[in-house]
Amino acid sequence: MRSGMTRKMSGYGTGGLVSAIMALALVLAITLAPAPARADKLTDGIGRLSEILGAIHHLRDICGANDGPLWRNKMIDMINVAELDAAQRQTMITHFNDAFYQARTRYPMCTRDAAKRANMLFDEAHQLAARLAGAGNSAAAHF
Repeated sequence: MRSGMTRKMSGYGTGGLVSAIMALALVLAITLAPAPARADKLTDGIGRLSEILGAIHHLRDICGANDGPLWRNKMIDMINVAELDAAQRQTMITHFNDAFYQARTRYPMCTRDAAKRANMLFDEAHQLAARLAGAGNSAAAHF
């Protein structure tokens, strides 16, 4: 079943990976926004992206994407660029870890539902990045 699910997720292979990284870049660009907008985006946008990255880290692994630590490393990059204080940093790490373990509990192996969930999370990440970029952040426009 694993190889079949890899094909099912192939729409998010190299091109999807680039898109996901672009989505992450858009979110990181939000750190250049004014302080009030930044605070809202950190709690809403970056928190949710932390969860998405955690779940995707597990789902892509079980479905044979061979990404290794890519999504965990993207989470670390996001935290570092966002210059979070210690409490915010811990909150984002908790979001990532909770989503990872929830995905691992719900999807112990690759199934159609696991692949579908990974695809849905990628779609959500793209929509979230577009929304954050549309929040008036001119730096996000060139990503």
